[in-house]
Amino acid sequence: MIALVLVVGFTVAGCFSVLLRYEIIGTGYLPRGGVALLLALIAVNAAIRAATRLRLRPLSSQELLLIFLLLMMVGAIAGQEFAQHFYLNLIGIVYYATPDIAPPELYLHDLNPMLLPANEPMDPVVRWAQEGLPPGRSMPWEAWLAPLAVWTPFFLAVYFMVLCFAATLAHRWEDEERLLYPLVEVPMEAVKGEPASLAPVLRSPMMWVAFSIPCILYTLNGLHGYWPAMPFLDLEPRLQTRFSGPWSAFNGILLFIRFDMIGIAYLLSGEVGFSLWFFYFLRRIQQFIRISIGVNRNHYNFFEYQSIGGYILLALALLYSARTHLRRVFAVAFGSLKRDPDASDAHEPYGLAVFGFIAAFAFIVVWCSYFGMDAIWAVVQYAFFPLAGMVVARVICEAGMLIYSMPFRVNDAIFEIAGSERVGPQNITLMTMTSWAQIRSSATQNMAAVFMGYRIGSHMGAPRRNIILLAMVAVALAILACHVTVPWIIYNWGIPKLASWPMASGLNTTNALARAIRIPAAAQGEEWIAMALGAATTWALFTLRRRFVWWPLHPLGFVTWLGWPIDRYWLSIFIGWLLKATVTRLTGFRGFHRLRPIAIGLVLGMNVIFTIWLIVHLIWANPVPIMID
Repeated sequence: MIALVLVVGFTVAGCFSVLLRYEIIGTGYLPRGGVALLLALIAVNAAIRAATRLRLRPLSSQELLLIFLLLMMVGAIAGQEFAQHFYLNLIGIVYYATPDIAPPELYLHDLNPMLLPANEPMDPVVRWAQEGLPPGRSMPWEAWLAPLAVWTPFFLAVYFMVLCFAATLAHRWEDEERLLYPLVEVPMEAVKGEPASLAPVLRSPMMWVAFSIPCILYTLNGLHGYWPAMPFLDLEPRLQTRFSGPWSAFNGILLFIRFDMIGIAYLLSGEVGFSLWFFYFLRRIQQFIRISIGVNRNHYNFFEYQSIGGYILLALALLYSARTHLRRVFAVAFGSLKRDPDASDAHEPYGLAVFGFIAAFAFIVVWCSYFGMDAIWAVVQYAFFPLAGMVVARVICEAGMLIYSMPFRVNDAIFEIAGSERVGPQNITLMTMTSWAQIRSSATQNMAAVFMGYRIGSHMGAPRRNIILLAMVAVALAILACHVTVPWIIYNWGIPKLASWPMASGLNTTNALARAIRIPAAAQGEEWIAMALGAATTWALFTLRRRFVWWPLHPLGFVTWLGWPIDRYWLSIFIGWLLKATVTRLTGFRGFHRLRPIAIGLVLGMNVIFTIWLIVHLIWANPVPIMID
């Protein structure tokens, strides 16, 4: 019960943080606000142990992990995964449907009115969102009831599909492949010993020294925003040297320091840590070569299509390598195989996972078809979506990226590969609208959080079926909390008074939608070559890694080589990798384990100070955020 109450409170707070400040409480695959809240609950436990007269029962380690698990699974719903896009874009595509931006006949007139709170740009429901509520007017809840009632079952089906898909592979990743899951080591280490005593890592002086480093530096930087006389340390510099010719490929390199990523990189396997920063530079080198041979255009597009090819190949390779496991999953689900009661997967809910996925997928296709999307495009989008999500989850669960965003959007990739003219305006519009949950922002895809939540559940000894059902309840509560909170903020503040990203969301989405409809897009020869090159590279890396134990390059390094997360995080990953390589070379793995509290301290300190400043900024406004990721 405490966990579900905290889910609602965390979601409401997240809506305020993303819309008013764009300092997102649920940012990252190890949500910073969730980590800070976990530490606060551990502190409450310590206070209860000290105050014996109160006769209160401290939370057990399983209860603490369950709370964190649910917060992690729903943490991004209030931000980039859902709330930041859905409501503002639903208003924006109506408000900006004007002759100078996107004429109504371009897409608006063909939309089912049940999907929208209003379908006229000057309707008060739309206009008041931009201008704020007039004096004496109340919230136009009536106009929102129908669209929210229509959209909510669709969103729940999408989340349930993700939960079920992940459940088919969770045992394979945890027990057969034994992935590291580096991010979940942090909360699991933090609750060891609860409720009897504080976790060993939290009693380590090394941990607290490391914890204090980001706290001190970001405290000074945060105070500088209020009092400019305070010292300021630039933790986000960039290479200022400007090269020309082929060397321009190395212009603008970011030298950001993210202490939490340094800590996580220290916990990674050596090959993964090395590959993450190595392929970042390989991309730069490839651009250098392209310019040297006279190809000085469309670099990002060329790399993006390589990434698409890499994603497709890696997704298929992961499924192929799991074929024996998946045959067992389907055999158990359909009743052709009876499991041994002592089997390691005896309690895995394969029936729920398989039939739940099929039912959710079918509902999504029927829902999309009913509201005007051709069934074939619904099938394509929601077949590609879990495959892309699986690759993202693999990046997080094995490579430990705190924040990671696919270098392409699933629906946009479909438009370009299939050809936007073949897809058609109506399908483009509806595929764009349905992408506002999880697909629009691949920086917070739910599947990675679900896989990590399952890993924590296994550590707790909780039945997978119970975790699935609890997660669905938490998701439903989070979405309902957003339904109340986000419209209330929008109408009481007005969209022009929101933070910069939410304020521009509706306009940017409308422009992108109009551009996708008006300007035909289709992959050409160079794009197909790039996609084939990306697939071939990934296949080679995947095969060599499986065949040779000594092979140093990991395919996850290649699929993560493009996008703003690796641009910002490469240096921190390099530092963490270098520290681990140095420590293990000089002192062996005993020394590596002895210094693990330092890595965890960097992660915990970063999360706590970020959350503290987020709360401070909500109370005492400051135009300068201390960090945006």
